[in-house]
Amino acid sequence: MRPFISRLRAGALLAAVCCLVALPRAHAFVDDAHSMAMELATPYVEKGFQVRQDYWSGEVRSGQSKKVKAQLFKGNEYWFFLGCDADNCTLELKIVDAKGKELHTETARIKGAVGVRILPPRTGSFAIIFTVTSPDVRKPHWALAYAYR
Repeated sequence: MRPFISRLRAGALLAAVCCLVALPRAHAFVDDAHSMAMELATPYVEKGFQVRQDYWSGEVRSGQSKKVKAQLFKGNEYWFFLGCDADNCTLELKIVDAKGKELHTETARIKGAVGVRILPPRTGSFAIIFTVTSPDVRKPHWALAYAYR
């Protein structure tokens, strides 16, 4: 009886190993643009801001503007952080209301990232407009994150 149980355990172990080998391999991916944005966000997190886990990212033609919409709430304070993975990128970031009026109150910069702070005057949809310009990369990768309190 004992050899049968040992073969059963060996068979189960072999089946488990085969299943693990057959699974697709997971690859770690580091988003350098997001890392740059989060580096700029760190001092604000220490001041009580909550960074949303979700963020926008992609590629954009160097020098071309991109717009992202966000629902913001009166009474909250927001920081938006834009990062780029290109070494020599220039970043411009602004937040506008439905009429196109620019609303941010403060700007912060480090190499590879820019942030703007906004205190929305009303609850509603706002546009975050940014431009990533790189002399070295035709379509630089960008990431846009935000924090609130």
